[in-house]
Amino acid sequence: MLDETDRKIIQATQAGLPLTPQPYQTIAEQLGLTADDVMMRLSAMHNSGIIRRIGAVPNHYKLGYRFNGMTVWNVPDEVIDELGQKVGQLEFVSHCYHRPRHLPEWPYNLFAMVHGKSQDAVDTQIRQIADLLGDNNQGCDVLYSTKILKKTGFRTGGQPAAPTTDSTGRRGDRPVARSEQQRKTRKSTRLTHYDYSQNGAYFITLCAHNRECLFGEIQNGIMIPNNYGKIVIEEWYKSETIRDEIELDEFVLMPNHIHGILSIDHRGDRPVAQSHAPGPKPKSLNSFIAGFKSSVTKQINSIRNKSGVPVWQRNYYEHVVRNEDDLLQTREYIVNNPMKWELDKENPQRIG
Repeated sequence: MLDETDRKIIQATQAGLPLTPQPYQTIAEQLGLTADDVMMRLSAMHNSGIIRRIGAVPNHYKLGYRFNGMTVWNVPDEVIDELGQKVGQLEFVSHCYHRPRHLPEWPYNLFAMVHGKSQDAVDTQIRQIADLLGDNNQGCDVLYSTKILKKTGFRTGGQPAAPTTDSTGRRGDRPVARSEQQRKTRKSTRLTHYDYSQNGAYFITLCAHNRECLFGEIQNGIMIPNNYGKIVIEEWYKSETIRDEIELDEFVLMPNHIHGILSIDHRGDRPVAQSHAPGPKPKSLNSFIAGFKSSVTKQINSIRNKSGVPVWQRNYYEHVVRNEDDLLQTREYIVNNPMKWELDKENPQRIG
């Protein structure tokens, strides 16, 4: 469990370490601690999984590496660990990892991120990887990045808000099915006096209209998105680049719903102007979800040549993330969701 000092250290470091010769000493002086105490506590939180990663976040573009490509390779599964270690040791490879194939569309299982200052440099790197893999290279492809995205993790804010409740007073449950008359007269599950534009983290669930399995299917505990599902995924991650106040955390696409954690951070923003116009408050959770749903619906309906057909249920479930323990439990729930699809309440063919 975290104590008050741990929380103060998280809040002091979550935007990055200060650019000073002794950053931990700088933080310690701000909090009335010693540098050793700060480092010891950060190390303990890292080891326990409360902090997932501590590391530098380079901007490759500013460093002159404007050609950044994710190379993907099809290699035999029985030698992928050995080959992955060799590829990961190459000085121009920043990330190398094993990912599942999605046959027949996606045969690749070894991923390696490469960086160069020119197209020719990256092409040379790709040939080096191919030479290293030799006869084990059964096919490859490369996807080049076109922009650098915000790289910020989850941030905690002020006092945690109370958890949301539905009209039955239950805490933490997803919405249950209701009759047609209940749908017409249903009440919002939003907290009446809670400002959903204030800084904070939220866990949300959005369900497809009538819980139709619209976005793909689960195979052996892995979600395989179809073209509609790919639109949902792309739009989710795009949200962080077009909305400065949004920071994304864990996310999963399921056959007929999505789960995700996002935080709203208005630090550095000008105050949001008060508006009496109908609709959600600007830069709030409601406005984010309304925009997300609208964009996905428009794109999916364009593909299926239909206009005005709903993609999402009108309402959605949300939960205010109260503290770090709540965050860790929610992340675990999201990550494990595909493996529990057979028992999922949203699964129209669920077991039990």
